[in-house]
Order: sequence, then structure tokens, then C-alpha cells
Amino acid sequence: MSLVDVSGNGLVCSTWGDGRADIVMLHDGLGSIAQWRDVPGAIHNATGRTVLAYDRAGHGTSTPVPTGPWPVDWLHQEAELLAELLDLRAVDRPLLVGHSDGGSIALLTAAGGRSLRGVVTLAAHAYVEEVCVERIRSMRAEAEGWVARLGRVHDEPAAVFEAWSGVWTSEAFRAWDVRPDLHAIECPSMIVQGLDDEYGTPEQAWSTAAAIGDNGTCVLLPGLGHLLHHEAPERIVQIVRGFERSLPM
Repeated sequence: MSLVDVSGNGLVCSTWGDGRADIVMLHDGLGSIAQWRDVPGAIHNATGRTVLAYDRAGHGTSTPVPTGPWPVDWLHQEAELLAELLDLRAVDRPLLVGHSDGGSIALLTAAGGRSLRGVVTLAAHAYVEEVCVERIRSMRAEAEGWVARLGRVHDEPAAVFEAWSGVWTSEAFRAWDVRPDLHAIECPSMIVQGLDDEYGTPEQAWSTAAAIGDNGTCVLLPGLGHLLHHEAPERIVQIVRGFERSLPM
């Protein structure tokens, strides 16, 4: 593990393999490196590629700690920080693998013109659906329990929970929709979602792939929910492995 200063943010990074990263993994809105469990190592073993995962600011042990809800454009800001992190780590044309909000950041990075080999999103969001907002509202009603569980992997669980859930349930965020920007994505992109996702409908996945156009592929997995890499880690590793092998060098 290492600590990288990215525009004043102290981001904790972990690497599986040697040399520059070929695959970069972006966790979900309440996630961290630890919550990927064994998946990064399994992807490294399956592909032979060096894998990098990092904790975004406020997550895990990375800093700074948020105060109140994140701003409406926080995902765009995170995409900018990711670009800086890739430059600092000399990562060239990686495959981005992002879960949920991490998948959204991956899409924004690709749409922003970053040269990438490809993108795999797992249960990503490209716009706000009512099912997601209602789910997060129900979580806020049980905040104490969520914060207690998050305390196992985050230094400041209450702060990260409020930052994430606060922006997602805010009225200002309801209009967030990046689908009009996704046609700019020039790399192969696989949009993966479970058919039983508690935070999104199948339309979220196929409309995201459709917005990307010829470079977008939608994969819907029956019997799986939002935490795909927890529910079916071997399946996710094989999907990433197969996609990575299909990409041009």
C-alpha cells in the first residue's frame, strides 16, 4: 500500500503485481479497497495484469474527511482526480473497472477524452432513478446501523455516509444525467448489471450502453443484485478477464 498526494487529497493505493498498473479499480459510493475483497488479486491472477485499487478521499483511510453532502458535481470532480492519480502513477491506457459510483467515474473519465484500453462498469449509474433514491432514503432512516457496519472499513464512517447519501437524496442531484456525454467514449465499454439490482433498473444499464453507441455493450446478469463482486466474485473475474483479452493492445 502507498499514499499518494493528489491535489491535496491523501489517497491510499494498493497494487497487485509489478510495474505500472494495467487495470484500475474504482469502488462504489460507500466502498473502499477492502470492500473489493479478493477480487483485485483474482483479476491479477486471471489476467496476469498489474491491478491498482485506491480509496477516494473520505473513504477507508484516505483524506480529507467530507463535511456534509458532496457537491452535485462530485463525480466529475472525482474523474478529474482520477486523471491526476493516473498521471502521478504513470498509468498509460488502463482498463478501468468501476462499481456503482466508481463505474460512473470511469464513464466520465472515458467521456472526458482520457486514453483508455476499455471500461467495465458494474452496476454503474448514468442518471438518477427513483428506485435508487428511495433505496438510499431508506438507508438514511437506518443510518446508525449502516454507520456501525461501515466503521469496519472506514476511519470516518458517519461522514462518508452523510456525504454520499446526502447528495444522492438531494433535490439538486435529481437532474444529474450524463448520458448525453457518453457518445464521446471511444474505447470498448462493457456495462454490467444484475437483474435484481436494488439501486437500478435494467433500463439504467441498457440506456447507458445505448448512449455510448457502437462502443457500448450491455450485459444483464440474472439472479444478481447490486453487489455483483460480493455475490458472484468468480463470475465477475471471468467477465473482466474475457473482456480484457478481447481488447487491442
